[in-house]
Amino acid sequence: MNYIEVLRENLKSNFFTDLFETYDVEVRYIYDRTKEGMDDEYWAEIPDMGLEFVFDEEQNLATLFMASVSHSGFNPFSGLDPRDVPFDSGVTAMEYARENSIEAIHQEAKTDSYFGEVPEWVKFNFESFSIHYKFHDNRIDRVTLQVENA
Repeated sequence: MNYIEVLRENLKSNFFTDLFETYDVEVRYIYDRTKEGMDDEYWAEIPDMGLEFVFDEEQNLATLFMASVSHSGFNPFSGLDPRDVPFDSGVTAMEYARENSIEAIHQEAKTDSYFGEVPEWVKFNFESFSIHYKFHDNRIDRVTLQVENA
């Protein structure tokens, strides 16, 4: 299963059961204890792989955060890793998007009076998911895969 295919995969699937058992992952349940109408979430991480998983209230993967790390252990994912792309800045990512007919949004790094330093980022929008690239010092710092309307 590749990184895109794993989106919407159920927490109790064989894929996640095997992966989480291999890395001795504990899944945390985050519920709306203040009764603000927020959806419940299930959250897990594998720091060695630079991965954080957020599952929705139905226990389906909604968001996958990916940090840039060096990893040589077990990796059940097939295909291309979204962290291994031919661009290292928002400008080159937007060129890549144009060349490949990908709908994209770019935000240059800036200082916000409320949020402080906001890093440069690019978001690629596809029919059922998005890929968000955050840049720091002319390299990809973090990648987020997210189902549409997560």
